[in-house]
Amino acid sequence: MEAWSELEPLGKKIFLEGNQLNLYYFEAGMGNPNHIIMIHGLGDEADTWRHVINPLSEEHHYLAIDLPGFGRSDKPERDYSPQFFIETLDEFLTSLDIEKAFLMGSSLGGMLAQGYALSHPDKIIGLILVGGSLLQEESSIDLSVKLMQIPLIGEWLYTRLRKNPDGAFNSMRNVYHDLDAMPKEDKDFLYKRVNQRVWSDEQRQAYFSTLRAMTKWVKNSQKGLAEKLSLHNFPTLVIRGQFDPLFSENSADALIHAQANAAKVMVHESGHLPHQETPTVFLDAVSVWLKDQI
Repeated sequence: MEAWSELEPLGKKIFLEGNQLNLYYFEAGMGNPNHIIMIHGLGDEADTWRHVINPLSEEHHYLAIDLPGFGRSDKPERDYSPQFFIETLDEFLTSLDIEKAFLMGSSLGGMLAQGYALSHPDKIIGLILVGGSLLQEESSIDLSVKLMQIPLIGEWLYTRLRKNPDGAFNSMRNVYHDLDAMPKEDKDFLYKRVNQRVWSDEQRQAYFSTLRAMTKWVKNSQKGLAEKLSLHNFPTLVIRGQFDPLFSENSADALIHAQANAAKVMVHESGHLPHQETPTVFLDAVSVWLKDQI
């Protein structure tokens, strides 16, 4: 799985002894203060941040990881629970001697960032949650996601995309406001990437294990979650695309109300992945917020 061309020179791997796996990541801005760890969403890779890593690394140290089971990281045959991801993230930070960091997470990555912050508050400077929060005011109404959660049916829908490359590409339309309007270089990259994903048996297993464990985790976490969040004062920026069908405005507002030190930015003309669709607006919002925190 090739990296986005501009990111390829930034690619690295580290072996994590605790979980016995190689973790792939991009690193930029070494020597800059303020470590910022970037965590992608379900079924994605670190390349999701391809348009924002280099600009942001001019002032900060960025590390964008491929979660285990995805991208170029190892894909062990195991259960992919939220706790496994959180433990992996903690070992990654420890291995690189990073004592405190900002976490920036997209979708599932936002949930994991928040989960990590709740269990390791002393290691968090702040959170940037993009289209994802563990606190859910209402569940997603996206039909494709609901179908994928159903055992056997989800696997059948996923696997049949191997015979339909255009269908695999079109399956991503629910996370973009206007996939067709994206630059040709992006569309070509995404077309190739999604078809690489559906042909990986290991990544398919990781995808469904993660999806189903995540669904239970989010549901079981809701009771008392707002109160837990209110006890922590780590600054949090919530970024939501205007047309995001997976992360509702009500859920974003619920987090703002739960945390005293939280702010929200709505990115217009964007779906679930504003850092890909409208990177200039995204960068402006993140840069302004970071300056206020440092």
